[in-house]
Amino acid sequence: MATLNQGILGGFSGKVGPVVGSNWRGKNVLRSAPTKSTKPISPAQQRQRDKFKCVLQFLTPIKGILTETFGVAVGSKSPFNQAMSYHMREAVQQTPTRFSMDYNKVLVGMGGLCGLEQPVVQTAPAHALTITWQDNSAQGLAYPTDAFLAVAYAPALHRFAYFEAQSLRENGQDVLDFETDFHGESVHLWATFRNTNSGNTATSKYLGDYVV
Repeated sequence: MATLNQGILGGFSGKVGPVVGSNWRGKNVLRSAPTKSTKPISPAQQRQRDKFKCVLQFLTPIKGILTETFGVAVGSKSPFNQAMSYHMREAVQQTPTRFSMDYNKVLVGMGGLCGLEQPVVQTAPAHALTITWQDNSAQGLAYPTDAFLAVAYAPALHRFAYFEAQSLRENGQDVLDFETDFHGESVHLWATFRNTNSGNTATSKYLGDYVV
């Protein structure tokens, strides 16, 4: 059953015969009602679906971060859509049995700020990681108050941990204290800078994998 939103001349939501009405990005849209295909899925279509599922499952837990760090909306393409497109194209690999992420090519931020310079990661007491970097605030598009952002992923747990705005670019270091669940686990680590005033982000760097 369809519902009229603004009287008989307004848009409607729901199904009327073969037509479905909805509101998409503030616009009233009509489309044909979907029909179930009886055509078998081709191997190429199945591979594309499996690839999409792999990337979507990996990125969804950090969708909130990517919405803020992966550029700005371009037309109807949101920052998360752009992150999906990039990872589908560049950061997923196929094994004989499945798709998996290429962690070295994963990005947790993309933008025009100057990135992390000469980062060094060291294990620290109490299941922590210490990250140091060179303060390059004197460079163009690098500001002393750019906020440091680190994202870690533990494959065995299928969980992310992220550390935001604990340190600034000018500080030259940050300490990542992990929750108990991550203790003893191997984590992959990425880091970037964000400028909260301009909304700009540096393209992130993969820092390797470490045991917490």
